[in-house]
This record gives sequence, C-alpha cells and structure tokens, in this order.
Amino acid sequence: MRQRRRIIALFGLGIVLPSLLLGYLAFRGVQNDRALVEKDRLEEMRRAADEVIRAVDARIGAVETALAAIVAELPVLPTRDLLQAPGEFADGDPLIEEIFYFQDGEGIRFPRSRLLYGADGSRGTGLSLADDPSRSAAFQTAQRQEFREGDYPRALASYRRALARSDGSPAAGLILNAVARVQRKAGLLRDAVATYERISRDYAEVIIPGGMPLGPSAALEVATLSRELGDDSGSLRTSLGVYRSLLRREWDLEKAEYFLFAERAKALIESCFADTPPGSDFEALRTESDTLGGEEAAARARTERALAFKDGAARALAAGLKGPDGAASPASPFSRMSLDIENASYLVSVETPTARAAGAPNAAWGIILDAERLREDVLEPALRVHFSSGEVSWIVRSRDGTALQTSTRSAEGPATFRMNFAENFPNWFLEFHQPPSRLIKTFLRSRRGLYFFVFLLIAGILVFGLVLTLRSVSHELELARMKSDFVSTVSHEFKSPLTSIRQLAEMLQGGRVPSDERRQKYYDVLLEQSERLSLLTDNILSLARIEDGRAGFAFEPADIQALLTGVVSSFQERMRHEGFSIGLEIEGELPPLAVDRTSLAQAV
Repeated sequence: MRQRRRIIALFGLGIVLPSLLLGYLAFRGVQNDRALVEKDRLEEMRRAADEVIRAVDARIGAVETALAAIVAELPVLPTRDLLQAPGEFADGDPLIEEIFYFQDGEGIRFPRSRLLYGADGSRGTGLSLADDPSRSAAFQTAQRQEFREGDYPRALASYRRALARSDGSPAAGLILNAVARVQRKAGLLRDAVATYERISRDYAEVIIPGGMPLGPSAALEVATLSRELGDDSGSLRTSLGVYRSLLRREWDLEKAEYFLFAERAKALIESCFADTPPGSDFEALRTESDTLGGEEAAARARTERALAFKDGAARALAAGLKGPDGAASPASPFSRMSLDIENASYLVSVETPTARAAGAPNAAWGIILDAERLREDVLEPALRVHFSSGEVSWIVRSRDGTALQTSTRSAEGPATFRMNFAENFPNWFLEFHQPPSRLIKTFLRSRRGLYFFVFLLIAGILVFGLVLTLRSVSHELELARMKSDFVSTVSHEFKSPLTSIRQLAEMLQGGRVPSDERRQKYYDVLLEQSERLSLLTDNILSLARIEDGRAGFAFEPADIQALLTGVVSSFQERMRHEGFSIGLEIEGELPPLAVDRTSLAQAV
C-alpha cells in the first residue's frame, strides 16, 4: 500500500503538475483567442453597418441627383406651371414626401398637385374689378329684380342679357352661377342642373371675388338638385365624383374651402346611402367611398405636415443656404438637415448651388424625405442583407432614444455598439445587440481554435495516462504479491524434502538403522525427495523462462491416453507411500494431438 502511494505521488509530481501547468497555459491561450475572435466579429459587424449606412446615403444621393437633373433645365425663378415638373417627379418616387422651392424673402412654394389644399389666404382674390360683372348696370338690375322684387322671370332675362354681353370671359361663369340660382328659386330645377353642369365644365376655375372657385360649388349643387328631383343614384354618383375630384386636387382650394366642400360632399354621400336600396352598384359605390375616405386621411396628414413646414422652416432654410459670412455656401450641392417643427420631424435636403450669377436670388429647390419609407424601403432591407444570420438584433433610435424600428429578433443584453448615419442624416442612430457567444461554439468556428484543441488533447492525455498508470501500478503490485507468495510457497516446498533428506542422512551416517530392509526404505525416500527437489527446481526454471519469453516447445503428434497413463504410473508408487492412491479413467477414445510431451506431463 505504501509503495502504491509512493508511485502515485511520483506520478503526480512528474506528470500531473506539468500537465496542469500546460493546461493552464493552453486555457489562457483559449481566452486570448476568444478575445481576438470577439474583436474580429465586432469589426465585421462594423463593416456591415458601414455598408448599411452607405446604402441609405446612396439612395438619398440618387434622389438628390435626379432632382438636380430636373431643376437644371428650369429657370432660376420657376413659374407656377414649371413647379409641376418636380411635382411629377416626386409622384414617381415613394421616398419623396414633398418637393418645394424656397426663395429667401418669398418663402416656400410647393407643386400644387402635391397638396390637398393651401393655407387660408394663400390664393388671390379672384377676378379683377374690371372683370367683375357685378359692377355692370345690367347685372345690378338683375340683382335688384332677384333679391328686392323677387321677380324671378325678369331677373332671369336680365342675367341672360348680361351673359350675352360677357362674350365668354371669366365673368360669364359668375353670371351663369346667378342664372342657375334664379332658376332654382323659380322651380326650374332641371334647367338649373344644366346650368350648373355648364359651369362645372367651362368655368370651374373661376373665383368669385373675395370667395371660392365655382367648380366644386356648382358640382355639389348638381348633386343636391338631383336628389331633390328624386334621382338618388345620380346624386350619389355626382357627390362621389366631387369627393374624388377634391382628392385629385382638380381645384385650387384653401383649407377652409376644402373642408367646406369635402364635408358637404360626404354628407350628401351618406344621406344617399341611407336612402338608396342596397344592390350590386350600391356595394361598389360604398367600397369606393370607404377607399376615398382612407386616401383623404393620408392626404390631409401629409398636407398638414407640408403647411406646418412651410410656416416654420423658412428661417432654418435661409440660414442653411448661407455660410458664416452671409454668403451662399458652396461646400456641397445639397445641404441636409433635420428640422423639428410643431412636434414633427422633417428630413430635408436643400439644393445649394455652388455659384450664382450676380444679382440672382438666394433660392433653391429642396426635398422633404419620407422618414417611414426610408426606414422600411431602404434601411430595413439593407440591414436584413448585411445581418442575415439572425444572430444580431438591431434597433433604429431617434436622438432622444425612442425606438423607431426594431428587428424581428428581440434585443438581448447591452448594446454591442452604436453607429450614426453619414453627416448625422437622418438624425437617427443604429444600435446593435449580440449575445456573447459560448466558448466552445466560438472556438469550434474559429480559425485559431488550435489552442482549444491542444487544451482538450492535454486533458485527454492526462486522464488517459492517469488511468493507465493506475492500472499498471495495480498490476505490478499484484504481480509482486504473487511473486512473494510464490517464493514463500517454494521455500516451504524446498524445506520439507531437505529436512527429510537431512534426517535420513544423519541416521544412515550414525549407523542407527537397525536392519537392511529399513536402510533400503530410507534410500528409497532419499531418492524420492531428491526427485521432488529436482521437479521443484525444473518448475522454477520453467517459470523464469516463460516470464522472460525464452520458453521453447517441441510440438509433435502424441497419443494423449498413453501419455496420461505414463504420468499416473510414475506417481502411483509415491502416492502409495504417502497413504494415497491415484487412478485414471478415460471415457472413449482421445484423439491424437500435437503437443510438447515434457511440458504437458509437467503440467499434469
């Protein structure tokens, strides 16, 4: 037991401690390698984030370049009609919320087709005094006959004479409006419908002095009169047509005018739905009405944003077009800025020409980008392309930390890193989260995972060596014990015949044997004990040769039954002297075998 402990202690000092030291060094190498892997992974994530930001910047740059190509063909001071070309360009690009033209001192102008309505007071007063038919004597006579005298036939005739003198000028629209009004008062409803339809067709853009356009008003009167005439279906279709035309911006309306006409049109539509029996046409018209309602909500929200921008962005834009010394800034063809106006955020890119002719106005074209479309149509696809593994989660945050958009996978743990957009435009930042990778997973995928495998190899060798050593030590100790037992047994076996030989020899030498018969018996015993010693010696020598691998065997065919009979016969006499008997019984015939006769006889 003490020897076993000593061997184990030597094994620990010679193998275990050096192996543990090497294992510790390998583990430190694993940790260092893990840190390098994490660093490489972070760099890859940063490069991917740079690609995402470049994709967003490139998309914005493409919009700016396209706008610059369009406005390059326009004069420095575009007319109202020339504003429509950039407006049509904006209609074809979902990333553009609005296109505008800004002139310092004049404010901001939008293409008319882009806004549902303008600010109150933004439109002119209508016909000039010279074109105002109410100043003519014939028109005033007709008004007196209509309002004071209530003589509708004479008033109608007077309005028609004034209409004949108008010679198709815009004033004719106002006179026709008066004619239709008198026809309605006189009960000539169908005539009034025809007159209002003529106004809608030929004089829709004519503005009542200090008032509103004739077109939507005349169209709504047609719908109202059709309902009074019992044509609910025609009234419904006409009202839907007016509502549709309002949303298609067919008339230049101010905010109050739009809401007046839109509410009248929707009220007529609802009253017609309430009175019209359901049918196939009814369901189609109801669906169209609901669709137009959704379009109106979106268009009104966009228009209100544009009007708020128009009222609050002029000072910021004027400052953006000038450098510190008050001169126009030539640094970049477009100046990007994020503006907060009335609790709303705007992503704005304004053209800044590098040079202007002497005396040219301080003016520029600009774009309001749709932030939601930019995130959903540009930013999110780029993030999914460059972070497609699904291991990284991301969040788009505003400057105040509000989450604007998140990945499908929820963020886990603290942010790995944050990154701003180019020129801080848009004024968001990207936040990336990635859970720490597991040690084994990291190094199984690492190109430098050799340390990890070396560590495993050392640990395996250490465990294997420990088990093997323990087994070897146990085997050697067991062998030593067996040898000790063998020596003890052999010593005992040698002692017994030697004692007998010595005693018999002393008796023969001293002449103390009384008879020849007894003397012969002693000689037989001496011979027998000598043979026994010889056999023990042969056994020991044979064991030594077998252990050293020097034992030789001569195999040859032998009759096993005869061999066994001879071995038993040689033992019979000795067994008889010791009071024992030995016999041999063999059932059947034993087959001949190739054996070493001496070794087999010795073994038996």
